[in-house]
Amino acid sequence: MRERVQGRRFAAIAAVLGATALAALAAGCGEAERELPSISISELRPCGELPVPDGFRCGSITAPFEREDASLGTTKVGFAVRPRGNRERPSLGPIFAVEGGPGYSSTGTANAYMNLFGPLLRRHELVLVDQRGQGRSELYDCRDLQRGRGPEWITLSECARRLGDRAMSYRTSAAADDIDDVRRALGFGEIALYGDSYGTFLGQSYAYRHPETLRALVLDSAYPLEGEDPWYPSLPRTGVRSMSIACERSDECSGDAGKRLERLAEHLRETNRGTGGLIDAISEAGSGPNAGEYYLDVDRAGRELLAGNPEPWERLTDEGNPGFRRPRSYIRAGELVVGCNDYPMIWDKDAGEEQRREQLERAIREYDDDAFEPFSPREIALSSELGYLECLTWPPPGPHYEPPKPADADAPDVPTLVVAGELDDITTPIEGRLVAAEFPNSTFYLVRDAGHVSSLYDGHSREARRIRRFLGGHIGG
Repeated sequence: MRERVQGRRFAAIAAVLGATALAALAAGCGEAERELPSISISELRPCGELPVPDGFRCGSITAPFEREDASLGTTKVGFAVRPRGNRERPSLGPIFAVEGGPGYSSTGTANAYMNLFGPLLRRHELVLVDQRGQGRSELYDCRDLQRGRGPEWITLSECARRLGDRAMSYRTSAAADDIDDVRRALGFGEIALYGDSYGTFLGQSYAYRHPETLRALVLDSAYPLEGEDPWYPSLPRTGVRSMSIACERSDECSGDAGKRLERLAEHLRETNRGTGGLIDAISEAGSGPNAGEYYLDVDRAGRELLAGNPEPWERLTDEGNPGFRRPRSYIRAGELVVGCNDYPMIWDKDAGEEQRREQLERAIREYDDDAFEPFSPREIALSSELGYLECLTWPPPGPHYEPPKPADADAPDVPTLVVAGELDDITTPIEGRLVAAEFPNSTFYLVRDAGHVSSLYDGHSREARRIRRFLGGHIGG
């Protein structure tokens, strides 16, 4: 759901990376830590394809699919380490960074992370961990889904068949424990953790499950682990509101963009084009530092369509080839499998497919007709990607499933920065405030005119500088 637009100390590296991880109790989980081999820096190799920048060394650990059931086997979890730039002075501790999607590789975003953390990397190591199933980790074997060989509700069902009993093992709580296994294998103690987009979802799960390991937490474009309406109403509402804001703040936009959007939606219905393309175009506009311009692009194409010129609209809404060609950078199964496992749905996940469809239809009929104006609940649920309809055929949770947040867990009192873009309709400011309210030692920072994870697009932006100041103030450097 969160990336449908196509969010981390040791005195000497050799000594500490070679230290043996101690057996203890896993924080927040109540299970004994398994033994892990120590990984020294000399064992890490040049990375090759990912990450692209020089200076990183790569390795992997072997993680069980299920820590309570060895019979399901193991999988490889890959990571990359960039040693601190100044080796003549002691380390101030590592920064771990985890990417969004889910489905995007952390190692594939190395350039953006280096630009974001910048001068902090003189005294801090940077560790990028790829979720199980993606990036440098052992990939999902869901080729039809990745290559767009059919409707995703069909290819995702085939993916579930291929994964079998391991389908529920690709979940946020397991990925959080994988990060901690990498931390222990490398011999690190406390870490600073940065997550963007879905990485904030994963970062929160890590914070609840391993709170004693955190020195600082940055959640960039965040949404809450639990408690949300499964319709995610703030997403389309923020998109519609941002269309008007972008027009009001632009010298090139005139008239009432909100009224124009209403006329466009009605025109699409009358001409049997449907509003799904418009809903998706708006949801895709709220990304990066230039979100306002992207919303204006939608408005311009809509004006042209209303004036009788359909070409700009057709270009804007052309989905093109649905295949994804670089699985180590983005793997579609990563997004859909984890989303189906961990996100709330409009239907009961324990129900069968036929019951789910009945529950979906009943929920559409009962939802407030005016909740998403100028769109209807039916259009939001059925005509766009917001409804996560692919998950209708996904298997129900199995006996090993653990939710991202342990039952009755309290958020740790760790310094936390929650960053939100004003025009972000992928992870909205409303959602960011909900996350900040959960963490007792949190600061909420709203970035005017910005969209989704805008800090990763420009390391000199005010939001990137705010993140560095926050980290520097709590972990040094």
